[in-house]
Amino acid sequence: MFEVTSPQSSEDWQAYYQLRWQVLRAPWDQPRGSEQDDLEQEAEHRYIKNNEGEVLGVARLHFNNHQQAQVRYMAVAEGHRGHHLGSRLLHELEIIAWTQKAQELVLFARERALSFYQRHGYEVVEKAHLAYGDVQHWKMVKQRPTEPGWFRQPDWTHVLQNTWRESIPISDAMGIKVESYTDWQFSTKADLKANLNLHNSMFAGSIYSMATLTGWGATYLALKELGLEGDIVLADANIKYLKPLTTAPAATVTIADCEGDLQALVSDAKAKYVVPVNVYDGDVLVAKFEGQFVVIKPQ
Repeated sequence: MFEVTSPQSSEDWQAYYQLRWQVLRAPWDQPRGSEQDDLEQEAEHRYIKNNEGEVLGVARLHFNNHQQAQVRYMAVAEGHRGHHLGSRLLHELEIIAWTQKAQELVLFARERALSFYQRHGYEVVEKAHLAYGDVQHWKMVKQRPTEPGWFRQPDWTHVLQNTWRESIPISDAMGIKVESYTDWQFSTKADLKANLNLHNSMFAGSIYSMATLTGWGATYLALKELGLEGDIVLADANIKYLKPLTTAPAATVTIADCEGDLQALVSDAKAKYVVPVNVYDGDVLVAKFEGQFVVIKPQ
């Protein structure tokens, strides 16, 4: 997966602005230079390049005041849409904004992009300007979530966190929390001190429990995405411990790696969902877990 980075060289900047102009200005016969404004020097710029150095997506963030930041110039090359590049750029800008204590993000979305931003927690505030005579824009706002990483559907993530705390007491005792939910992954973290064994590493049972809850949470969110409900139970699982975990417990599910047909709940009493979970100590992979979850349709 290509990294989100900042332009550095003059060639980087030229390619960055070229894509911005090509996607956001050229189709309406706007001249080169119209893709920039007087806030370029003080803004945060991010882009994604492939291995050949081709710029695939660009985005920018600037602060309107201490409380409010604004996303502008989000663009993804036409041949590379549908691969979460826009989501990854937006996620990076949000982390910057929330880290710098912004209380809300604002943007002006074209009509065709409304559903994209709504999936990520933005709400339409009002109809805004009409660009080039036919491109309607809408003002959208997202309030600071409870946790900076709660990117996609933060209301679902909030309910999930509360469900763990109220219904699965061990999760609270272990300090397990949702760290991030995006289009491409779901991740959690845990409190190491609450899970230490006599060797000052994370207890193997805690690693297993963390992986199980992370897989359970990924299944819960997959159901929400489909507008379905059901009781989630772990039917079978296996785990391989690779290294001791001694510093920063984290677990991640790559959504594209999950397998199963949850839509079967529409006609059947239950559905199966297989969720691979990687457990990390910071950036180091320390365990691999695979859980087979069964979702039972409520009576």
